Amino acid sequence: MTNPALRRMTPESAVIAYVDYVTGLDNLVTTIPGPVFRNNIQAFARFSPLFKLPTAVFGEENQYYGSFLPEIRTLIDAGAATFPRSTPSGCTPDFMAWLQAKGRRDVIIGGISIDNCTLHTALDLLRAGYNVQVVVDVSGSNSRLAEDAALARLQAAGSVNAGWLNTLTELGADFAGPFGAGMMQVIQRHWPASTTGQVQDTTPDGHGMQLPKT
Repeated sequence: MTNPALRRMTPESAVIAYVDYVTGLDNLVTTIPGPVFRNNIQAFARFSPLFKLPTAVFGEENQYYGSFLPEIRTLIDAGAATFPRSTPSGCTPDFMAWLQAKGRRDVIIGGISIDNCTLHTALDLLRAGYNVQVVVDVSGSNSRLAEDAALARLQAAGSVNAGWLNTLTELGADFAGPFGAGMMQVIQRHWPASTTGQVQDTTPDGHGMQLPKT
């Protein structure tokens, strides 16, 4: 299979990376409305525990960068590996050693910003021979022109650029399968992405997108 877009990532094949989700940077994103961006990040942060993916968090807390967003701090507190760095790319020796030890070739990545740190990290992963899926609607920028250029470069380099919803359903695969209830909960709370908070059922018969019974 030579077309990266046809490759299916699975919970068994993938790791997930969250890039620079800190309070000092999230206000710089202007290519997606702030409430939508935060809603999307909250949905994306649920992927790690739902699919039990090996999880890397890039970034650090200090006076300039601020603190990690609460949903990312939850991942760190749950044991996600953290990788501070001084480079735009997150592909430091420590991270690459961690990734190699996981024995997985697929990397799902999103972060701030898509035209800088997320871009450089994804490109370095592709150069190292990994399969990369960039979740674009959790990865904004402060320039539409720069964002479009970054997306074009990523695609030309072999990245698969996707939204959080289709990444979620690609990983979960089947609503009747083991991840079905968890997928439904994420969708119920965060989709469509133009909303925030709990999404109400708007299907004509009143039976669509209901939370699974517990």
